[in-house]
Amino acid sequence: MMLAAFADPVFDSQRVFRQLLQAMARPALPRALPVLPPAPAPVTSAAMAIVLTLCDATTCIWLQQPSDEVARHLRFHAGVKLVDNPQDADFALITDPMAMPPLAAFARGELRYPDRSASLIVQLPGFRGDAGLRFAGPGIPDIRTLAPTGLSANFWTQRAALSAQLPLGIDLYFVTAEHVAALPRTTRWLED
Repeated sequence: MMLAAFADPVFDSQRVFRQLLQAMARPALPRALPVLPPAPAPVTSAAMAIVLTLCDATTCIWLQQPSDEVARHLRFHAGVKLVDNPQDADFALITDPMAMPPLAAFARGELRYPDRSASLIVQLPGFRGDAGLRFAGPGIPDIRTLAPTGLSANFWTQRAALSAQLPLGIDLYFVTAEHVAALPRTTRWLED
């Protein structure tokens, strides 16, 4: 049985899109997603809301944990193309961040076309409330802290290596059960 998507596709996707814009404009600041459509496991409703909002028939998606049910759901509701190689993806849906490929496996764009890079939607168990990692960059007045949980020990080292390649890089959407926090490629991690 096929799960539904947004109850009102036009208005629901617009509401989610506004929150995604705010998340990118104010990096490392979690925002509640206003609409959470049903999603087949292992994809969360929050991750599905992002995919249904940002992806369409011109979008190539790489699934870390592909399944027939997830593939059918995405093709039917968003018309996306699924790819086998992370390097070919416009978006990657990461459902097990501890086992995800290295960040260098994803498209970082080209100097003439830096927009030809991947955006990663990374499902996380949560954001810790204690002191987190420190970030700076456009959209952050001074320094902002965020403590995403469930990432491998070397994730931030990989991210820092990509930051040195600006304007090339990847954009990240960290999602929990109901929230999203974005880290565009211009956001820098400040090591302690």
